[in-house]
Amino acid sequence: MKMDDFDIERFKQKLFSGEISRRQLGKIMAAAGIVASTVPLASKLRAEEGHPIVYTWAGYDIPEFYPTYVEKYGEPPQFSIWNDEEEAITKIRGGFQPDTVFPCSYKVQRWYDAGILGPMDLSKIEHVDDIFPALRSMDVIEIDGQTVWLPVDWGQTSVLYRTDLAPEYVGNETWEILWDPKYEGRLSTMNSLIDGVAVASIALGLEDPFTIEGEDMERVKAKLVEQKPLLRFYTDDPTTIEQALASGEVVAAVAWNQSYAALLREGLPVKFMNPKEGAMTWVCGMSIVAGGANPDRSHEVISAILDPRARAFEMTEYGYGSATQEPYKIVDPAILEELGMPSDPTELLDSGIFQAPMSPEPELQQMYEEVKAGV
Repeated sequence: MKMDDFDIERFKQKLFSGEISRRQLGKIMAAAGIVASTVPLASKLRAEEGHPIVYTWAGYDIPEFYPTYVEKYGEPPQFSIWNDEEEAITKIRGGFQPDTVFPCSYKVQRWYDAGILGPMDLSKIEHVDDIFPALRSMDVIEIDGQTVWLPVDWGQTSVLYRTDLAPEYVGNETWEILWDPKYEGRLSTMNSLIDGVAVASIALGLEDPFTIEGEDMERVKAKLVEQKPLLRFYTDDPTTIEQALASGEVVAAVAWNQSYAALLREGLPVKFMNPKEGAMTWVCGMSIVAGGANPDRSHEVISAILDPRARAFEMTEYGYGSATQEPYKIVDPAILEELGMPSDPTELLDSGIFQAPMSPEPELQQMYEEVKAGV
């Protein structure tokens, strides 16, 4: 698609009507040469109408995620999109004022310490009691005696691989495929601490894969240095991963459930590993921003995204798990089976390697940058 052919008004209409899926959105934006954080979306279109601003990830900005809000007000809330959470925190501290944000559990404390998160009134939010106990008990939900975050969805970081191109790993699932010299130049990992560096520490069998100090840091660095010449690329972009796996350019990649669901629908022979060392489980959710102009509607937004219809939609379309229990009764069992998702994920959630803050983060970030730069 050339920029001259890109009809922005038609794009907006399709986006707000829900005709464009999360995966399609990424492909359209990449084809048009648009960076996600520069897309104005609804925040500039309807700022005068009093809808709260939801500052979030791309793909969480469609009407299907907020059914009760749309039913009440005739349209979804406003949206602004970030590329990553550090970018979002910096923008808010610089003066941007959204009403709700969508942090992941391992970053909630960081958001709170930055003075961004305000308290929630749970009496104004529906479906809270339907959240799985394993998630409802997470220690970042309450900080300093007040509720500042609620889990909405969860998924896993694992290896997505082509079973036809790496058949020896079928039934022998391990993170070590990402260090297999046989596939030099046909592997990929994430350009992030939590989904890149932590993978190496899990592969090494470290007791705490998220706290890496002293000799352990040297071991992890050596593991990452060993991996670097085997990689086709580092990326945080699911679309890039999906396209590379679909073409066979890449045999195995660190990925999320979303990419597995997307490639299954294309009929490709792929599998999302359950590595013997353990997959990582991430949990993301909603918070209210302190000092927001629309606190009542912000609570309505959170109720809307926790609605069973919204959670079932995300499970079906993106392949992610719901933090609430009711959607598992709504989604077709055949779809759950296809996505490799249990009808009751309690055991999976109880046994998951839940992502935690990386520590010491500055030192680990510097180390990872040195590895990627070949220093």
